[in-house]
Amino acid sequence: LTDYTILFPALVSLINKLQSNNYRGCQILDVIRRCTLDGNTILSSTMKQLLSACHRILIKQITSILTRGQVYDEYAEFFIGLNNSVNVEAMGLATPSVSRMTSAIPSRSHSPDRDRQMTLQVAQKPSPMTPGYSQYQLIADMLPSYVPLQLADKILFIGESWLLLKTNDEDSDKNALSISSIDYDEQNNLVQQQLHALTISDELNMFELERIIERARIDLSLTLRNLFVDRFHLCDELEQIRGFYLIERGELYTLFVNRTSQLLLNTKKSTNAIENDVNEVFKQCVNDLHLESILTNADKFKFKLNFPVTENSTQEASNGRRRFLSRVQGTSANANSPFDFWACGWANLSIQYKLKYPMKAFFSENCKQRYNDIFHLLIVLRYVQIELNSLWLALKNQDQNTLISHLRNAMSFFINNFQYYIQIDVLEYKYQQLIRSILSSTDFQQIKHLHELFLSDIQQHSFMLLGTAYDSIRNILSICVSFCLTLKQQENNNNLDENILRQFGRDFNYEVKILFGILGMVQKHNALPHLGVFLTRLDFNRFLTNNNGSFGEF
Repeated sequence: LTDYTILFPALVSLINKLQSNNYRGCQILDVIRRCTLDGNTILSSTMKQLLSACHRILIKQITSILTRGQVYDEYAEFFIGLNNSVNVEAMGLATPSVSRMTSAIPSRSHSPDRDRQMTLQVAQKPSPMTPGYSQYQLIADMLPSYVPLQLADKILFIGESWLLLKTNDEDSDKNALSISSIDYDEQNNLVQQQLHALTISDELNMFELERIIERARIDLSLTLRNLFVDRFHLCDELEQIRGFYLIERGELYTLFVNRTSQLLLNTKKSTNAIENDVNEVFKQCVNDLHLESILTNADKFKFKLNFPVTENSTQEASNGRRRFLSRVQGTSANANSPFDFWACGWANLSIQYKLKYPMKAFFSENCKQRYNDIFHLLIVLRYVQIELNSLWLALKNQDQNTLISHLRNAMSFFINNFQYYIQIDVLEYKYQQLIRSILSSTDFQQIKHLHELFLSDIQQHSFMLLGTAYDSIRNILSICVSFCLTLKQQENNNNLDENILRQFGRDFNYEVKILFGILGMVQKHNALPHLGVFLTRLDFNRFLTNNNGSFGEF
C-alpha cells in the first residue's frame, strides 16, 4: 500500500481544491493538467489517466457539436452554450458598431462577476440543447487554457452552421429551396472516426485536433458559401438592400422626398397611421416609376419612425440642439418653440427589414442597425439637397437678393459635393468591390467578414466614426434646413432681416471651417483613401484654403 500513501492524499487535495473553488466541467481540465506536471511518477501517471478520461468526454462533446450541432450539457460545463441574451448576433461573428454595440470579447480571467455574467440558464430536462433558431455562445471562463480561442471559435462556427442547415424557422419561405436534402453523413462519419482516434491515445494531440476541426470548417464553410451565393442568391439580396438602405435609386427617393416632405417635417411622434401613409406613398412612387421589376422584394422593407422612447435620456442633447438652432435663427434660447430638425420625422425615419430563413444567419441585428445609421445620413442629406434646389427655383422668379443667393450657392455646393462623394466615391466603389470579393471567395466566414468590413468602411468614409467631424456635418445640415424653412416662411425675402442671414452665414462658415480642418488632418495621415477626392472637389481652386477653411464673408 506504499504507493497509495502518496496517491490518496494528493487525490483528496485535488477534490478539496475543486470543491472549495467551485470548479466544474472544463475548468477541471486545467487543474488536473497542472497536477500531471508533478515530479512523482506515480502521481503524474495517475493524473494523466484522469486527464485522459476527461478528454474523452471533451472529445464526445466536440464530436456532437461538430457533426450534429448539439450540445449535451445539462449543467453548463462545456465552453459552448446557448446564448439567451436579447438581439444575439447570428453566426457568432459580430463586429462592434459605433453607437449601439460594445466590445463582445470576454476576458478569460476567472472572476465572480464574470462567472455570474456567463452563467447559463440550465435546462430542466436532461436533453441535448438543440434550439430552433437560437445561437450558441462561447463561455470564455470554461475554456481550458491549452485550447486556443481561435480553435474554440471554429467549433462555435461549425455548431451554429449545423443549426442553420438543419433549421427551418416559422418565417421560412415555403417556396424556398429546401436544404434538408443535402447529405453530410459521409463527411460526418469521417470526422467522427478521426476524433475517436484521438481518444485512444493517452495524451490529447492538440495539433491533430486543430487539423481535424480546420478541415471540417473549410468543408462546411464552402458548403455555406455555395448555399448562400448560388442557391439563395446573396448578391441579389444585397442589391435589394442597396436599393432601399443605400438609396441607390436616386429618382425614387427624390420623388418620395417631394411627396412626403411636409408630412415628415411636421411629424413629432410615431403613429401607425403616419407610418402606413409613408409606406403607401413609397409604394406609389415605385409604381409610378415602374420599378416593380427591379425592387422585387419591396414587401420586406417597411418604413418606421423611431422616436426616442423617453425624454429624460435625450433631454440634454435636445436642449443643446435647441440652443444651437435658436442661435442660427436669431432668437433667444427662451423662445416658445424653436424648430428642432433632429426631432422631426426625417431625422427619425428608419427601415424595418424583415429577414427570412436562412438570411438571418448573414444579416445580424447589428448589421441592420448599421444599415439604418447609414440610411439616416443619406435620407437627411437627400432631403436637404432637394430643399436647397427647391429654394433655387423659388428664388428664380423673385427679385434677386445677392446675400441669399450667395449663401444658398455655398450651401448647395457643399451638400452636392458631399452627396456625390458618399454615393459615388464611397458607396458605389465599396459595393462593387464587395460583390467581386463575394463571387471570388470560397469561404462563408470570409464573405461574412467582408460584409462587416463593407459596413465599417462606409461608416468610416462617411465620417460617422469621427465624432467631432460628424457633429459638424449634422450641424451643417441643420443650418441648411433652418435657412430654407426661414426663407419659405417669408412672403417677401427682401424684408428679411439681414442680420439673420449673416448669422446663418457665420454659423455655416464656422462648421465648415471645423470640418475642413479635421478632414485636412485626417488626410495628412492618409487614413481615408477616398478623402482626398472629396477635399479636392471642395477646394478645387484653393478658395477654402485661402479663406482659412470658410466660404468667405457673408
